[in-house]
Amino acid sequence: MYENVDPQNCNPPGTFLTKLPHPANSNRSVEKAVIMEHRFAFFFWMKWRNQLQDIQSDQQAPTLVTIDWHRDFAPPTDKQKKSLLQLDQSNLSDVSNYVWARFAQTNDAHIRCATWLNLVGDVILLKNTAEEMHQTIMDHEGREHTFYEFGDFERFQNFILDREDQHIFFDIDLDYFIHGKGKRHYSEDFSRYTDEEIKTVIDPQQPVFQHILPKCEGITLAQEPGYCGGMLNSAHIMTVIYEQLFAANGDWPQLQN
Repeated sequence: MYENVDPQNCNPPGTFLTKLPHPANSNRSVEKAVIMEHRFAFFFWMKWRNQLQDIQSDQQAPTLVTIDWHRDFAPPTDKQKKSLLQLDQSNLSDVSNYVWARFAQTNDAHIRCATWLNLVGDVILLKNTAEEMHQTIMDHEGREHTFYEFGDFERFQNFILDREDQHIFFDIDLDYFIHGKGKRHYSEDFSRYTDEEIKTVIDPQQPVFQHILPKCEGITLAQEPGYCGGMLNSAHIMTVIYEQLFAANGDWPQLQN
């Protein structure tokens, strides 16, 4: 592996990273990472989790709230669990290379790897597949992490509103906004959500967003054009999400008082 000339500032390939004023505290900032492939979200969860621990070492891991067509919950193998524990988290270049080369190229193992290392706490998923499900797993130090999966937006929203999370990582995979399924080969009913359908889910005035944004410690947006039917579909979905979530200057929307 090549030595990186700037190991502390080596974002994964294809990343567009911006820093915004925090939506609930103008005295601090929050990062937004746009990534091509979803597995690279792990890199940023590790980075942000470690930054939070630098502020308060005993802080509970942030809850991961993720919107995704798929259940990206593939478990790491015993071999990968061991290698994750050996990963030098202070060397972002090594972390970036590890995620690129050692994570499943299907982009479905990053969440369970993150819970194994306690980078995220509980996981709350709004999905387009299967029925409502809940499961609890253990991390490498025996802590419990519960996965809550919802196919209905209202149930997803009400569940989050009943929680008392202090810190949240917010994650969106753009392929959620697709009818049908596929990658390179697509089902006959494959189509992009209409703009109005996207806006029904991504609406900063919805109670769930008013709850999430003040607690947000980072946002990851995965483009995943292969699952979206190509770059044009992915770019269109991203445009609608940006117009909904961010002001014209790229900042967060104004929260209700």
